[in-house]
Amino acid sequence: MEVSSDLVETRTQIYRRELPGAGYVAIDVTTPHDQRSSGVAADSRVRVYVERRDSDERRIGHEPPLVAEFAGDQRAPEVGELYRLAADNAALARALLEWQGRRQRRVKAD
Repeated sequence: MEVSSDLVETRTQIYRRELPGAGYVAIDVTTPHDQRSSGVAADSRVRVYVERRDSDERRIGHEPPLVAEFAGDQRAPEVGELYRLAADNAALARALLEWQGRRQRRVKAD
């Protein structure tokens, strides 16, 4: 059985900064496109990722932790909150701790 998807996602990085010690924080906008209609779907997401690995070789095959996201695009007012999060090392540390807690709870539930 062959399964094909007519939706393709475009991922655009709108912010990135290096973190002290190693890694980086980035804000991406992911926009699904419907290839059948050549239009942009309404399900855009803005996401904050924190990459903790210091070398590119260690990053291969791994998605960095997703610490915050919302539905919308870069024009949404919530983007300002994500920029403030991405600019604040203490807030990023708290967000990573919350991410780790959610991840551990999922593992225990499985």
